[in-house]
Amino acid sequence: MAEVIHPFNIMCKPVCGVCNLDCAYCYYTAKPRDLYPEVPDASGFRMPERVLEEYTRQYLEAMPVRCEFGWQGGEPTLIGLDFFRRAVELQKQHVRPGQTISNALQTNGTLLTDEWGEFLAEHRFLVGVSLDGPAQWHDFYRKDHAGRPTFHRAWAGLELLRKHRVEFNVLVTLNSVNAPHAADIYRYFTNRGVQYVQFIPILERGPDGAPTDFSCTPAQFGRFCLDVFEQWATRDVGRVSERLIDSVLHTLIFGVASTCCYAERCGNAHVLEWNGDLYACDHFVYPQWKIGNILERPLAELVRAPKLADFDRMKIELPAACRDCEFLPFCRGGCPKHHMPIGTDPARVNYFCEGYKLFFRQTLPELRRMAEYFKRNQTPPPKGAPAGAARAGGEAGDFAAGPAPDAAMPYKTSLPRKAPGRNDPCPCGSGRKFKACCGRRA
Repeated sequence: MAEVIHPFNIMCKPVCGVCNLDCAYCYYTAKPRDLYPEVPDASGFRMPERVLEEYTRQYLEAMPVRCEFGWQGGEPTLIGLDFFRRAVELQKQHVRPGQTISNALQTNGTLLTDEWGEFLAEHRFLVGVSLDGPAQWHDFYRKDHAGRPTFHRAWAGLELLRKHRVEFNVLVTLNSVNAPHAADIYRYFTNRGVQYVQFIPILERGPDGAPTDFSCTPAQFGRFCLDVFEQWATRDVGRVSERLIDSVLHTLIFGVASTCCYAERCGNAHVLEWNGDLYACDHFVYPQWKIGNILERPLAELVRAPKLADFDRMKIELPAACRDCEFLPFCRGGCPKHHMPIGTDPARVNYFCEGYKLFFRQTLPELRRMAEYFKRNQTPPPKGAPAGAARAGGEAGDFAAGPAPDAAMPYKTSLPRKAPGRNDPCPCGSGRKFKACCGRRA
């Protein structure tokens, strides 16, 4: 019987960074030429069936309780629907009794058709759609290769998913243009029935190491999150799931974060490239963080490689400024990609630190109050409402853990409306009992 190892996630890139769009801030579309210059053109970046089958078999062997397949790019739908039909066939072929399989797909939405919708619905894919708000902000940076706007094509993809009753969420990348418009963007989506949203700030560096012009500033990030919270807390508690809010509540209820960027350690959310190369993280797909290739070494061996322990040091060895911070339990230094400089220098800081402090300082009293209601199997009353307005648990009272991990893979798990018992399954999805997993630190 295969050894059961600590749970990990894989974000699979079946076409590397190849995409039909040309978003100005995308960090991944340069990967094909940077990593694999020997491949002559984009048509060569297609995951061969041998890699797909080995990946499926090895991943299922390494994660015998719950196995979550995440598909991303570039634009993963470019590889075609037949690839995903084969992927599902292989999952059914290699699954073992009692093993749970799920699939998540992150897409720009522009290539979806009714045939895609039928397939995704039939096989219960969770789909993340990348949208940066309404057209005036989405189209500023998200254009195709001909320089044409893409919002209406992307929104058509979202509506197609809704038509086929495919579960979806919306991923918004916060940049210098859309970040000042938090309330408008949040209302735009939630007023149109979007229940799961995640906001990820952009920080890309120029040749001199300074943030690019399109990067979100710390002040913009903090104000955006705070404005969204005010909208959510007064009208959408128990109805809308937002990633940062959910992570704070998860920490307050269970003692651990629900996303890797706010956890005590990372190093367990990896990227599998089209040719079987495994990298430490979506934000660190660089030659120095290549762990190996699944055609040469088993996946279960690769995820225990010493290099991953070295990678994890960037998270575990906190910046000096974080160690005595009152908000440390809720961000744990944030994503190592956002550290200035990146690495383990004690003097480094998280670029978005002041934004996080602004958010935590003003929201934690209210979130602590709400967490107590969730622990009692109740949906908290909206901010400012009388305490007697709490509702008993039920469908509207479900607290969703929200999208995770931090990289843009769309992933949603239902968090119990009350804390689990010691012998209950752990809500993190590891397959272990709560007392042997998150409960040890709760």
